Amino acid sequence: MNKSFKFQSEWPYNNSQSYLLHNIINDVKNDSDIVFETNEDGYIITVKTNYSNNKDLVKQKIYIDKDNNIKLVEVLDDSDNIKMKMTINSIDYNYDYNEDYFKLDNNMSVFSESSDFKNAIDSVLYPMYIPQNTYLSGQDKVSLDNGERIIMTFTGDYPFMLIQETIDYNDDNMLSVSGNPYQLVDTVGVLDETSITWINDGISYYLVSNSLDQNQLVEIANSMATAAIVK
Repeated sequence: MNKSFKFQSEWPYNNSQSYLLHNIINDVKNDSDIVFETNEDGYIITVKTNYSNNKDLVKQKIYIDKDNNIKLVEVLDDSDNIKMKMTINSIDYNYDYNEDYFKLDNNMSVFSESSDFKNAIDSVLYPMYIPQNTYLSGQDKVSLDNGERIIMTFTGDYPFMLIQETIDYNDDNMLSVSGNPYQLVDTVGVLDETSITWINDGISYYLVSNSLDQNQLVEIANSMATAAIVK
């Protein structure tokens, strides 16, 4: 796409992440009500989590073997349902990263113009999840210089706007976005207080609302990503 994204965010330092040791350790250190158990395999530590974008994720269980190796992290909701699970087979604490891994130009070079870029939206996607008493009230198509844009307006108790747009890969501007990276079904989005943006299969998506909370924004976006997979 000849685009790079610069996140203006302190993520992942200000959120829990079940796959980052630094965050797991911080969650343990920051919880004054930690629960410590033993079992035949080792230890289980239960602590509160800080998923600012998903209030359903309230705690996690960290499974540690008798050699003090983390083997499993389960993230739970308030009813002890497992919402995420991270299984750790091995950890290399002394892995040597080449500095070139983190250079922008080197990472961008793995992409080529043979990627699946589009100048038309072949199949308009609709959310598989829409909040209650909310419905599609308008849909407009706008022609662009090198593509097209679909603007959907949803009206009701939780109004929002959804924009689908082809990507102009000849535009090589650096895009600076404010928000937190958020893992969707098969891509990564940028989430802030009132919107979520993501790119999938040559199409960019922008969902914005002053009525939806972040959980609802994510749920709609994930339903779109699911629809893209099953279409």
